[in-house]
Amino acid sequence: MATILIVDDSILMRRNLRVLLAEAGHEVVAEASNGMEGYREYAKHLPDLVTMDITMPIMSGLDSLKKIIATYPNAKVVMISALDQKSMVFEAIQNGAMHYILKPITLEKMLMTINTVLDLPQDKREGDSIEDGKLLAASKFDQPFVIDNKNGIFIITVYPNLDEVSMSSINTAMQGFLFIKPLKVVFHFELETLTDLELKSFTDYILAIKAAGGMVGIVCPNLRLIRQMKSKDADLFAKIYTDIKEIVM
Repeated sequence: MATILIVDDSILMRRNLRVLLAEAGHEVVAEASNGMEGYREYAKHLPDLVTMDITMPIMSGLDSLKKIIATYPNAKVVMISALDQKSMVFEAIQNGAMHYILKPITLEKMLMTINTVLDLPQDKREGDSIEDGKLLAASKFDQPFVIDNKNGIFIITVYPNLDEVSMSSINTAMQGFLFIKPLKVVFHFELETLTDLELKSFTDYILAIKAAGGMVGIVCPNLRLIRQMKSKDADLFAKIYTDIKEIVM
């Protein structure tokens, strides 16, 4: 069970979120109707996680996020946004948000995001990781993937302990990325092989990014996996880098 602060100017939205979170076994320790109240409630309760609406009176969710992160760098904040707020979502990620949820919110979507964020180690939010706009922090020793934002390029690094749950989390992130313009994504594979289903999913992600007018780079140092990719689609995987430092986008 996690302690959670809900920051949203809509009474109905706060009520709905409280119900969803209670069904998942979490405790809502406080609510706030604007960003300034959100900051004060965070300082008072120091919750495990904050759900933060982007557009609010008095102080916006973005400004509240910046204020919270400046004072409490290890804070875990999930932004709640509408489809037409994609540019603000990108700015929130750059300023320390751990993840985001697009409206309409479902229990499945909420749980997937919260569980992903709560599983992240606190020390992954220190120093340069905040300045680089880290979306999902992870370690290759205990996490299946990490998504970084490096100067506007989303780098998705996949590790050997990739599983069905983490693939679902990656899928959620990808759905949000497709609304960002310009979109640049690098898939960095640090594992020896993918299942057929996993490879199909990454193939679909690459095709979707290109269909949305985005740019894709692929990095894989493992020859076995490179062969597997090329046998799947020689044209799509025609250019694969072996070192991420080779990527120019």
